[in-house]
Amino acid sequence: METVKFGKGNFFLVLLITWGLLALMEYGRVVPQQGALLMTVVFWASLAQGCVAIVAVTDLTRARWIASLRRELLCAVHLLPLLFFLLLLLIPRISLYPWVEAPGLWLNEPFFLLRNLALFALVWWSGRRFAHRSLAGDPGVKEAAVTYLFIFVTSQSLVAYDLVMSLEYPWFSTLLGAYYFVESLYAAIALAALLFYFLYRQKEAIDPKIALGHQRDIGLLLFGFSVLWTGLFFTQYLLIWYGNLPEEVVFIVDRIGTPLRRGMGVLTIVGAFLVPFFVLISRRAKEKPGVVAAVATAVLVALFLERLLYVMPPIPMSPSMAAFQSLMIFFVWLLAVNSHNELLPRSEESPELERH
Repeated sequence: METVKFGKGNFFLVLLITWGLLALMEYGRVVPQQGALLMTVVFWASLAQGCVAIVAVTDLTRARWIASLRRELLCAVHLLPLLFFLLLLLIPRISLYPWVEAPGLWLNEPFFLLRNLALFALVWWSGRRFAHRSLAGDPGVKEAAVTYLFIFVTSQSLVAYDLVMSLEYPWFSTLLGAYYFVESLYAAIALAALLFYFLYRQKEAIDPKIALGHQRDIGLLLFGFSVLWTGLFFTQYLLIWYGNLPEEVVFIVDRIGTPLRRGMGVLTIVGAFLVPFFVLISRRAKEKPGVVAAVATAVLVALFLERLLYVMPPIPMSPSMAAFQSLMIFFVWLLAVNSHNELLPRSEESPELERH
């Protein structure tokens, strides 16, 4: 992963250019159907916030595998300001929400924008604060981790309720908030598994035994979250099916009403559950970086398709444009990972893989 590295000033310029390009794609009539930017914000808010949340959880639980990926995952902090300013770009798109025509106490434009922008800003602040304390080995890291996780859970819940669920107003699901922040952690673990594949030889050269143990831990987490995700997915479906309420059933009908959407739904279940469950149930498979990375890729693609299924029916958009925008941000994240020594404060950890 040794490519061009950027300092803070140059990386800020990259973020600014990325923001400008995404604004042009959304409002420059590059494609006939606009709206992909909402999908990009929803998907990458989950990934970027989730990466920092995973480090916060492991700092609280003293999980050792995070020592292999701490700095790289914390580079997602540098995507948080980009997401805040992308959310500002969505202000003209508020008219796409059906509740705009009949605003209420909770769903009205000023309050909607205020709470979501405030939470994205708080995630940015608390994430940066936690990252600095975590890397410095600050005694106050646990307090910073708890603060970040509280804001993270609140933010992801509002992403689910405000940015996604209110597109189908008056449809409502009390489970969607919990489902989204768990899915955010799942996506972050998949991204960590993919990243560890590229770093494995470097970590193995330091200590093969510890590197193998960390690889096994990441594979085990990916397997466990596939089961947890499936349980939440099935619970949400079961409640809608068992209740048989027209205002709730229509949500599912809209998402299986065409062959394309049915296919996307099947691929989501295959990629997010069947592949990780049946492949990673083997202990040997968990220890193979290439196998775990392939499974992680399937998971990330599946979660992207699922986000499309949530957002695309009420908002006509170009799926290819949404995929292209997400790939743009992915490469910006890779640039941050490659430049982490310039972007993040120096860590006081030893060069060993394992943090003592």
